[in-house]
Amino acid sequence: MNAEKQQSRPEVLLDPIVLLMHEHEEGMKYLDKLRDAADYIQANGFSFKAFEDVAEAIRFIDNEIRRHNEKEEKYLFPLVEVHVHGPGEVMHNEHRELWRAFKSLRECVKEVEEMKIYPTTVRDLIRLSHAIVDLLSNHIRKENEVFFPMAKNILTKDEYELLTKEMNSIDRSHSCS
Repeated sequence: MNAEKQQSRPEVLLDPIVLLMHEHEEGMKYLDKLRDAADYIQANGFSFKAFEDVAEAIRFIDNEIRRHNEKEEKYLFPLVEVHVHGPGEVMHNEHRELWRAFKSLRECVKEVEEMKIYPTTVRDLIRLSHAIVDLLSNHIRKENEVFFPMAKNILTKDEYELLTKEMNSIDRSHSCS
């Protein structure tokens, strides 16, 4: 009986912009952690606790923010570009800039994990952590305050419904894996 009830229940689809903004909120928590850890190391010197916070934030960004960006690039940006040429490309370029900086930070973290610490390693770790925090937090703010409201205003009802179905199906398949 329970299985029958579950099957007959209508599927609830969440607003894709709300989903993306929720992911931004989660990302900001990790950016705060990354910034706080970098600030601690800068003020007090290297600590394994602070470094572990950096590594945890890096893992989150590498997995969850990367997946988030891929969803935007695959589903949202192309729909917006049909109506307004440029904003999706700007957001995509910011993603690329983020991943270039992120690659350098990840290499720095790897050096520390492998105990290949050079005179500049800790300084680079701090500098790159702050750069990632600045790049990503500014990007998130721009998407939340400008790009997402614009997308909601210009997408047709059919396009928004398609976006809703695609984003919800991706999130469901990710949560099942």
